[in-house]
Amino acid sequence: MVTWLRCSLLTASLAGTACASVYGVGELTPGVKGDSAAGASGSGPLGSVGGSMTSGFAGTSASSSTGGTTFIIGGGGTTFTIGNGGTLSSAATGGAAASGSDEGVDPPSCAELPALCGSSESASRDCCASLEVVGGSYLRSYDGLEGAGWDDPSSPATISSFRLDAYEVTVGRFRRFVDVYPSLPTPGAGRNSNIEADVGWSSAWNALLPRDAVALSRALETCGETNGVESSSSTWTDLPDTHELLPINCLTWFEAFAFCAWDGGRLPTEAEWNYAAAGGTQARVYPWSSTRVTDVDPDHAIYDAPIARVGSKALGDGLFGQSDLAGNVWEWNLDWYRETYRVPCADCAELAGDIDASGRVLRGGSYYNDPPLLRAAARGNAPPKTRDAGYGVRCARAE
Repeated sequence: MVTWLRCSLLTASLAGTACASVYGVGELTPGVKGDSAAGASGSGPLGSVGGSMTSGFAGTSASSSTGGTTFIIGGGGTTFTIGNGGTLSSAATGGAAASGSDEGVDPPSCAELPALCGSSESASRDCCASLEVVGGSYLRSYDGLEGAGWDDPSSPATISSFRLDAYEVTVGRFRRFVDVYPSLPTPGAGRNSNIEADVGWSSAWNALLPRDAVALSRALETCGETNGVESSSSTWTDLPDTHELLPINCLTWFEAFAFCAWDGGRLPTEAEWNYAAAGGTQARVYPWSSTRVTDVDPDHAIYDAPIARVGSKALGDGLFGQSDLAGNVWEWNLDWYRETYRVPCADCAELAGDIDASGRVLRGGSYYNDPPLLRAAARGNAPPKTRDAGYGVRCARAE
């Protein structure tokens, strides 16, 4: 690995600046596998989310949520809500339901995955935990700090309740997707049901994905190479190793969307992501602070430092419990980037753009960025075909 310095392909909007300085560190911090959270085995019809393949998950090595928090899993083309203790509380229609024990079943990306995510073995959760974000109204990209670039209160938005995964997608979870690739989403998969105009996955995007698992693996592994010389650090490895709990990086927007759709989820809209990171009406400067704090320290986020296992900075968790909403990797959002927000916004998303001329929104900053780009209000964007060591994903799910 090499240490590198570059200006990211990311166009970062920071107090009117088109491109901010970013610092990249190529040496990876090894992840540590957690203990298995295995529960009782389940059984039921096999099927992938999206319905484009026949191998799915059988409900083994299942895990349930703790502390009264519910989470969402997908299976058999359907999304299920599993409550505390694993009791099945509701199931959406539209696909064959995989049944399990009252401990629940895993989504495809966590099937038989013996790893817990978080800051330590004593303070960790299932890597696929998905936490409720209680909806409400707030001001988009606003934190109230005068003169800092994010003090314009002219873009209110209202968000319905939804679920946002506790962690960024890990290498281990993405490996399950690669194992069954090409598992292309069916048209309409990954649609946000709160947005009537959202049609989900388009079959025209299939051509923008790698042709097979070998091509996908190679694209991830060589991310950042120029003439065979490595200039950035991919977390992907052909075989499982110490990177399994690191966030998967080097994803294009299309790969991020395809993964979330396959896993029973979807990409969050920019408004949803911003709402969760800002703590709703609290308009937090950083996801962890309910006060107008302007300083950030390495105890709260991964920034200007090597990439690290997801959830390793528990002090930086947001109001609704999500980890790494600031730092580690930028997270792809559903929206096309628009410099000024459209108003009004009620479960809105910017759905019109040009694949070759427009950027998709990225949020949260990364391990190679400085603190200003970690603010909950900060925005970034890049063309959706861009592959960068700082780009990853976190999936959203229906409430």
